[in-house]
Amino acid sequence: MARQQKWSDRTGLDNLKSIMDGRFSRHDAMGKTLNLDLIEAREGVCIYEGTPLPEHLNPRMLVHGGWAMSIMDAAAVLSVVTVLPKGKLCATSTFEVKFVRPIKAGTHCRAEGELQSLGTNLAHAKASLTEVATGKLLAFCTCSASIYDIDD
Repeated sequence: MARQQKWSDRTGLDNLKSIMDGRFSRHDAMGKTLNLDLIEAREGVCIYEGTPLPEHLNPRMLVHGGWAMSIMDAAAVLSVVTVLPKGKLCATSTFEVKFVRPIKAGTHCRAEGELQSLGTNLAHAKASLTEVATGKLLAFCTCSASIYDIDD
């Protein structure tokens, strides 16, 4: 029986591609809760799509800003993961977002994350959130990610 593959055995990009094609188990409770899907990963780029549901509305009946922040955080930070070597991972350390327009439930959205710079211990990335049907910009962000050794 083959031993279970560990995240630290592969590069970040290999792990993301293995998740997308089903070779590596997907443990993404937050993505399921928020109705998000990882749809593309290549060196320095990560793309998520998602459609906010009525459960994601705030009291004003618009999509809660946390939903938009979550999909952009995932795309931006995973754009960093795409360039990490075996044995390394990262986590968001700072995050700044600008909302351009409100989002309604049922709006199919795309978050495109892009690596901006990569250092030994810190990386910077950005992401934009657009409405798929119209291409309209909904929000954008910048973030920093701390890079660390995996202890699995």
